[in-house]
Amino acid sequence: MPNLRTSMALLGAAALSVSACQKYEGDKGNATAAMADTGAAADAIKADEKAWNEQFKAKDLEKLVGRYTSDATAVFPGMAAVSGDGVRKTYEDALKDANFDVSFSSDKVETSGDLAYSRGHFTEKHSDAANKPVSTSGSYITVYKKQADGSWKVVEDFTAAEPAAAPAAAAPGQ
Repeated sequence: MPNLRTSMALLGAAALSVSACQKYEGDKGNATAAMADTGAAADAIKADEKAWNEQFKAKDLEKLVGRYTSDATAVFPGMAAVSGDGVRKTYEDALKDANFDVSFSSDKVETSGDLAYSRGHFTEKHSDAANKPVSTSGSYITVYKKQADGSWKVVEDFTAAEPAAAPAAAAPGQ
């Protein structure tokens, strides 16, 4: 009977191998689909950021605020963190400034499942205390969460201004 045992063992091994190959092939298909979904999500976020820049130019408060979840937190240069209605208030105040303008561009967009982030640089123009236009540049990270309707909304928005340039050193003897 050794031949029957050997045949059964080989048959069992072959079945496991086929099963493993099918699982692997299935995983490759899932990985390909996940990569396509990730690419589509990154493309959607990039397109959304383009629209976001246009909404800044149009000073469209409702669309700007509508990008955030109701419990989102935002940190803007020189300001304390705001959440919920604080995001709306910050935008309302900024849009009252005739010199206010923001433009930004992502350097990197990464997605994983329901979360994504965008990292890049921005330039903001606004009025100083003397109502003169000033410009601030810096970096940002925005975290998005996929919504039930398939859209992406901001849950965390952090911006950091670049440090001010150091004043030029005085010439020796001055």
